[in-house]
Amino acid sequence: MALFKTEKKAPRGPAGKWDVVVSEEMCKACGFCLHICPTDVFGWRKVTNRLGWFPIYTAHEEHCVGCMLCYQICPDFCIDVAPRAGGMN
Repeated sequence: MALFKTEKKAPRGPAGKWDVVVSEEMCKACGFCLHICPTDVFGWRKVTNRLGWFPIYTAHEEHCVGCMLCYQICPDFCIDVAPRAGGMN
């Protein structure tokens, strides 16, 4: 079974109830989060950060289902995923 999948699924369950924050200035653009995310939350910036990389950003936060795969795979600890205030009720 492949870890990274090219096809993305439509979000189901608790989608849209999560805050996804990417520290773009620390991102080294490995793309692990983009490729492991099952619901297409992330995208590439078109301008470089201060490190000279084209970082990942949260393009579709409303698709996040809170699986935490991006948080777990990021080698530079650039991603934080947390329940949105009042969103888990």
